[in-house]
Amino acid sequence: MAGKNRAIEVVKILKEAMPSVEKLRITSLVEDSVSMEKPNLIAKHGLSFLVETSAAGTSSRILMDTGPPPDIALQNADVINADTRKVDAIIISHGHYDHAGGLLKILKRIGHPIPVVAHPKAFNPKFACKPSLRFIGLEFDQSSIRADGGVLLLARNSVKILNGVVTSGEVTRETTFEKTEGFWTVEDERFIEDPIIDDQALLINVKDKGLVVITGCAHSGIINTVKHAQKVTGINNVYAIAGGLHLAKADDKRIQASVDELARINPKLIYPCHCTGSKAIHQLLSVLGDRCKPIQTGDVVQL
Repeated sequence: MAGKNRAIEVVKILKEAMPSVEKLRITSLVEDSVSMEKPNLIAKHGLSFLVETSAAGTSSRILMDTGPPPDIALQNADVINADTRKVDAIIISHGHYDHAGGLLKILKRIGHPIPVVAHPKAFNPKFACKPSLRFIGLEFDQSSIRADGGVLLLARNSVKILNGVVTSGEVTRETTFEKTEGFWTVEDERFIEDPIIDDQALLINVKDKGLVVITGCAHSGIINTVKHAQKVTGINNVYAIAGGLHLAKADDKRIQASVDELARINPKLIYPCHCTGSKAIHQLLSVLGDRCKPIQTGDVVQL
């Protein structure tokens, strides 16, 4: 109920008239795979997108996640001449090493104070047990981020990055088939299952097109994420979805339910990658056809 109340509060703020950007460009700096046509780029388990927007003659650059440690995103950015020094803000989708491990190196490269937007729980200890206990969280603390120029903005609710661009904040979880399982954390000196409440997405309203939802892993469930995005922005028309959909280890029933719901949402384009998994991607291709365009390291999406 608390999550729903937060979403309602955000809607009241944003729904009145969410501005739009005129152009959107997404460059995949790090992803799990890379085309053989790009041998100079490094593929690594993780994700980092350079998100560039323009509106009314003003441009902005946002980094959605920073990839795995130590500096894979920077190495690839240098190869493709993507200037990460001019980033205006960094969004951390959740506190796993493969999405935020490169943060300190990137902050050092930027060299000046810059907002780093994350959920407060992103810095909790994070573990997986596959098959044995393994640490998958961040190997640095908040003080290290501040020391390297990161101005931490820790918020549970949606954060306005610029006109037409907001974060989702905590995602309201409503579906019955999307569950967060297999992850662990420590709270109040107790080892408990981690619902990854810190999971969030980046939401962009593109002029004359509609809502673009950029995910890190969509641990909250891609359907929950998209429906929450619609509520937060007040925009029902979903133009595109890009990022990890966290279906790689999902069973057939969940994959089918997710694909069926995505078909009902009916995005014009979907760019799955990272933790989506080949089975889910094949299902999406069979249902959405050429509207489904898997992306790899170094790929560029122009909207």
